[in-house]
Amino acid sequence: MAGKREFDSEGAQPASKSKAARFNAHILKKLQAAVMKNPEINLAEQFPPEYSQRLMEMRNPIESSPKKTKPNSAEADEDIRRSLCPSDPVEIVFPLSDTVAKLIEPVSQTAEGSPVGLSQRLFEVLESSEILWKAPFARQKGVFKCSAEIVVKAVRNMEHFTEYTALQYLDRHKSNIPVPKPLGLVRMSGISLIFMSYMGSTPLGEVWHTLDSYQKNSLSSQLNTILADLRTLPFTEGNPLGGFAGEGCRDLRRHVRVSETPITSLKDFETFLFSSPHPGGKVFVEFLSQLSSSPPDHSGPRIVFTHGDIRPDNIMVKLDDNNKYMLSGILDWEYSGFYPDYYESVRCTNCLGPYEENDCGGFSIESGKLELYEPPPKHFEK
Repeated sequence: MAGKREFDSEGAQPASKSKAARFNAHILKKLQAAVMKNPEINLAEQFPPEYSQRLMEMRNPIESSPKKTKPNSAEADEDIRRSLCPSDPVEIVFPLSDTVAKLIEPVSQTAEGSPVGLSQRLFEVLESSEILWKAPFARQKGVFKCSAEIVVKAVRNMEHFTEYTALQYLDRHKSNIPVPKPLGLVRMSGISLIFMSYMGSTPLGEVWHTLDSYQKNSLSSQLNTILADLRTLPFTEGNPLGGFAGEGCRDLRRHVRVSETPITSLKDFETFLFSSPHPGGKVFVEFLSQLSSSPPDHSGPRIVFTHGDIRPDNIMVKLDDNNKYMLSGILDWEYSGFYPDYYESVRCTNCLGPYEENDCGGFSIESGKLELYEPPPKHFEK
């Protein structure tokens, strides 16, 4: 017991938010996903190159004196662009738009559009681009501004094109919804480059704490209107659920899972939802199944088009002439598709922790209506 008390004491807690700790948590998540896909997989082959060296570099700033650290060099090494090789061939997955073609026009003039010439020019464009966003592990994902009108999202080892096909689908069927325009997708050096139009706005998460209740409810209402419009997109009975282009259903509530076979009914989707190797206790799973399952009269959830990752960082806002924030765009459609109408609410909770104090992620969606959750005032403080 004494040993357990010592382990549970505050002084024995690890620095869970350190860069090294987050790196290990990321690697562990990838290993778990690999094992779920193939239980007999060789885990030694799944570790990233130079894992030990990278971990040591992340731990050194804490263990070494400041004179021995090289933050500028380390920051550069973490950039996903460092993995691009200008001599690698380029695979064009979706044709580049005229605006992107104009951006890389020197290719056709100097190298007649040859694959090596294209990769060289793409490399140069990325190198000179402004960093708009980096993932917590910047070697995996980043967004870069190539010009006043074009951004590119770089993703390592991307296994599906749901985000791009969703943007294409919305551009054809709901062009009034404020989303980036798809401008082409290519792959080089194991990295997918998604070109899209630039939305010059501010993430809601950056200004939320400055807003009063009126502004928060106004933005909630605006988002409500967009999501309600999104849900009017028709779903054809018998078509697979999930990504519009048949990419399958994705469950990211805890571990990344992708349906291995097409899911064409609500019952099959809920079976998939509760078939995780780590779903929780039996009573817990049965209880949640009862909450989400369809009643016998088949008047249960509708299948609607869902964003799948509604959170403040993916909602863009800008000031209007009256100095009030207006919703100007919704980003990151990689988890979108046709899902039961309750699933948007399920996914909204992903950004909330058990001790959440910020109401920024406090949204719920019922019957197509998004509600802003305002936490009650604290009356007692220990």
